[in-house]
Amino acid sequence: MRRLNPWLIVLFVLALFLMFSQAPMSGRASVNYNDFRSLLAQGKIERVVVQEGQANVTLKAPTTVPVVGAPQPREVTGFNVRLPSSQATPDSALIPQLEAQGVNYRFEQPSQWLGILLNFLPIILLIGMMYFFFMRAQGGQSGVMQFGQSRAKKYGKENRVQTKFTDVAGHEEAKRELIEVVDFLKNPGKYHQIGAEIPKGVLLVGPPGTGKTLLARAIAGEADVPFFSVSASEFMEMFVGVGASRVRTLFEDARKSAPAIMFIDEIDSIGRKRGAGIGGGHDEREQTLNQILSEMDGFDKTSSVIVLGATNRPDVLDPALLRPGRFDRQVTIDLPNLKEREAILKVHLRNKPMAPGVDVPEIAKSTPYFSGADLKNVTNEAALEAARLGKTQIDMSDFYRALDKITLGLENGSLTISPEEKKAIAYHEAGHAVTAAVIPGSDKLQKVSIIPRGRALGAAFYLPEEQVLMSKERLENQLVVSLGGRAAEEVFMGSVTSGAADDFRKATNIARKMVLEWGMGENFKNMALTTDSGPVFLGEDMAKPKAFSEHTSQLVDEDVKRILHRAYDRAKSLVTEYAAAMHEVADALLTQELITGDVVRDAVARLGGSTQPAPQTTA
Repeated sequence: MRRLNPWLIVLFVLALFLMFSQAPMSGRASVNYNDFRSLLAQGKIERVVVQEGQANVTLKAPTTVPVVGAPQPREVTGFNVRLPSSQATPDSALIPQLEAQGVNYRFEQPSQWLGILLNFLPIILLIGMMYFFFMRAQGGQSGVMQFGQSRAKKYGKENRVQTKFTDVAGHEEAKRELIEVVDFLKNPGKYHQIGAEIPKGVLLVGPPGTGKTLLARAIAGEADVPFFSVSASEFMEMFVGVGASRVRTLFEDARKSAPAIMFIDEIDSIGRKRGAGIGGGHDEREQTLNQILSEMDGFDKTSSVIVLGATNRPDVLDPALLRPGRFDRQVTIDLPNLKEREAILKVHLRNKPMAPGVDVPEIAKSTPYFSGADLKNVTNEAALEAARLGKTQIDMSDFYRALDKITLGLENGSLTISPEEKKAIAYHEAGHAVTAAVIPGSDKLQKVSIIPRGRALGAAFYLPEEQVLMSKERLENQLVVSLGGRAAEEVFMGSVTSGAADDFRKATNIARKMVLEWGMGENFKNMALTTDSGPVFLGEDMAKPKAFSEHTSQLVDEDVKRILHRAYDRAKSLVTEYAAAMHEVADALLTQELITGDVVRDAVARLGGSTQPAPQTTA
């Protein structure tokens, strides 16, 4: 049952007091003073009580009198009358007349406390309103006295965490690392007996959406211990010291509930390097971080409280937070591989009606570099597509439409494209598709489309092979495929368009990495020309310094230019050699707007290459 706010009780009591204090003078008919004098002369009045310039009159018997504000006289047993100032005092001339008629009378002084209360009532109401709005701003029930209390959500006996490791698909290496934490929480004596110390803190590191929070909940569910969950931003307030106070109360609550797990999500929001801010530090954030460091040092060796942190930016964390004795271990949660994506998809499809032809491994192949959250979004979008079309089961076409929507955006059916522009788009996408089909070892072409989606007027979809290492030959092949669209425009349309802007950005980025980071340039083989000085916003450097001279920079540009020009020349040669296949693929795109990769591969295999130059047309 929710406890009543004490301020509301005080205000209610004040209202009742004021109402009853005014009761004797309220709820009665009002009569003019002349009519009152007339009734007094007639001897019809029994009692008169005078207070604050007003008389409360009681009649000996019900009498019909003219009432103020009433159209007709009314029969009353008493009334109120406003007295002139000269008659409202104990020494007034009214007293002899009352005594002559034998009227029982008295003069009453108003309560001093009532006057004081009435004077201070506006101030009291103002304070009450300020408190009410302040309490609402702080989250409802957390009032002024709880302003520095922890905001962490506690999951205990009443609302246990039900997530288990079986609910987390993939991440087998991370699970094996975290099973030791679960075993320590279940059997701490086994470790203490041999003198082993379990890590005080475990930092989960990985890209967004990979399941760091889910793994933390699974640890608490497996260990069956109280679980405190809080986002690091909950510690931050505009008042210095509030975050440190909340950290203290959180650690105190966790110690009282030991063995327990504390999970601090997005810990980089308060754990950034101290003293690195441009123009000075942030006092509140640094005090909060200092308190976390102090509390983690305060854990004794037998403490059964483990702190889990999660971040996708470990590079910005303060070194003191990562030293042994605090966050002793870092567990990397990477993007799922092919088998893990398949397992994750099966988890998200458990409660969805699937058509018999749904191929989960194929969907997993079509989603390279997708995180767990991305895969959940794919299954949800597919379900929405099926429901939108009135289906009772989700089939593969729904998944393909969902992937197209997620990767490229919604279909832009309202976009007006001229026939000449459409032809240029068709040859552009055919250039990508044919070069990908011709070059051995390229990513497998899945389909080609010239249906506008989002900001893309067309797209070629691939099923890339997931590789840990990228060879120089494979990178150069990627550049050829990326530049195949522009090469096809020049060869077959006789002009070029702005449609290759994104292709150039991707190709230039790959070429610069080949020269600067991977030592694949002709002038700079087997050396890296970049330094990792950390992000600029940390304040360690106002800008990343160059590690080489202007002359070296010119040589780097020459290497990048040479790599891109060589790839473009090769792409131009390929689309010219396979001109017949280019024409057939472009015509198929203009007719159908979407074709599969098998159509492109069949055209290349059937028509083959030609040494004859491709016919050019004027745009």
